[in-house]
Amino acid sequence: MDFETFVEGPLLWAVFLALLAGVALRIVFFFIKTIGTQNSPGSASGIAHTLHTFGRLFIPFHMAAAKKPFYATIRYVFHACLFIVPIWFSGHVALWSESRFGWDWVSLPDLWSDWMSIILLGIAAYLFIRRIVSPYINLDSQKSDYALIIIVSLPFLTGYLSAHGTLDALPFFGDNMLTIHVLSGEAMILVTAVLFCRTRLNPAKCTGCASCELSCPTATLETKDQGNLRIFNYSHYQCICCGACVNTCPEDAAELRHEISLRRLFQVLPKQEIRSVELKACERCGALFVPQPLFEKIHRTFSDDYLNFCPNCRKVNIGNFYRTLSRSYTNTKEGQHAQVDRANASG
Repeated sequence: MDFETFVEGPLLWAVFLALLAGVALRIVFFFIKTIGTQNSPGSASGIAHTLHTFGRLFIPFHMAAAKKPFYATIRYVFHACLFIVPIWFSGHVALWSESRFGWDWVSLPDLWSDWMSIILLGIAAYLFIRRIVSPYINLDSQKSDYALIIIVSLPFLTGYLSAHGTLDALPFFGDNMLTIHVLSGEAMILVTAVLFCRTRLNPAKCTGCASCELSCPTATLETKDQGNLRIFNYSHYQCICCGACVNTCPEDAAELRHEISLRRLFQVLPKQEIRSVELKACERCGALFVPQPLFEKIHRTFSDDYLNFCPNCRKVNIGNFYRTLSRSYTNTKEGQHAQVDRANASG
């Protein structure tokens, strides 16, 4: 068996089996993680709630669309092309029809497949360049972010070149473009099995206010105050990528980021820490009452001393303030009356 036959035969089927195994594991782990959770007052729990949550997985990022309309739109278009072209491309449908399964379904017109491939490649190029050009996004990007864009784009690029014979004049590409296309498609399929869309809290922006926790519909985000720290814990198997955290975060610190990780596939039960912030102590009683980054942000606008006190001590402080003000007012009135009496007596 030559290399080309191996790539288009046994290796391709092994990759499909790996994808099916990965998807099956993720579904099982999702149900294990979400069964029995109670999200909000009046919401269903147990299997009914889990099925409802599972259904919401297929409506991703919808809550953040209003906050980032352009980015959300190109994400929808990108993912639509990403799923539609491989499944309904006429050449792929023909391969399934000729396989041992004999499956056949209506395919897209080739012109549609071509344009959807070009649109996907254009969006991928935009996302790639955006990560390089934008200082903020570039600083926050990792090598895997660039690699993921390349891995996803290559099957569409090589498929388009193979279908149109664009590089047939070049000996190596002309003879091997189909094999390159299949290999790139297999790489994308393997990555898909271990690809997660996870919530991330940008430490440069996050103030620890926990608004993301309050808005999360599946309780995947939770906070615990331990010692002098507020710790944010997260479970990727409970996350339905709805974008609620992105939409509600007042600092634009919450993000949905893709991550390629085989290790994440088997991290089921424990939640992982994704952020921790220090808590500020009250200057009067020493109680921890506010995240330090949030306090610093507020203090840049309001510099009153009472901000250094916890809510209980503020009440005491305000009571003392009003008592002092009342005594001052009383003393002033008494002084005015005495002055009037003296004036009347002298007159």
